[in-house]
Amino acid sequence: MSVEDQTLAELVNEVFRLFRALKSLSVHQTPTDEPGLAHVGILGLLARDGECRATDVAATIGVGPSALSRQLAELDAKGLVERRPDPVDGRATLIQLSEAGAGQLQAIMQRRAGRMRELLADWSEEEALQALAVVQRLGAAFREPMAPRTEAEQHGADPRSADQHATE
Repeated sequence: MSVEDQTLAELVNEVFRLFRALKSLSVHQTPTDEPGLAHVGILGLLARDGECRATDVAATIGVGPSALSRQLAELDAKGLVERRPDPVDGRATLIQLSEAGAGQLQAIMQRRAGRMRELLADWSEEEALQALAVVQRLGAAFREPMAPRTEAEQHGADPRSADQHATE
């Protein structure tokens, strides 16, 4: 099963148009005292994953350590995250969402949900669920090539274990 070139071209255009529309909505309708897109992404990641190393956060969101360090310093200065040395490796830093950060993130998500409700006022629940399923599948397809690979996979080895081969 293959997707035709014209369909792919139209899909790429629509994905980028959607991204620009979402970014425009976020930029133009975000209160000036609210964290920006990048900061909200970090807060959401910490809410989802809990306390983790700064290096893991950087790898997950696809930024370098210095860029993340600046963003974390800004979030820390606003009291939205808490940082502490990793007890296993004192050179590493553990980051977690602060209580204030959790509250700020919840307020942002409620505001976004309210705006989405306005924009999709003429959609049925079924239409919204269908769109959600498609967006989730598209997101998974886009994220899969970026997933961390084991050293063996990086050198061309089959990622399945010997146990999996034995059961085939």
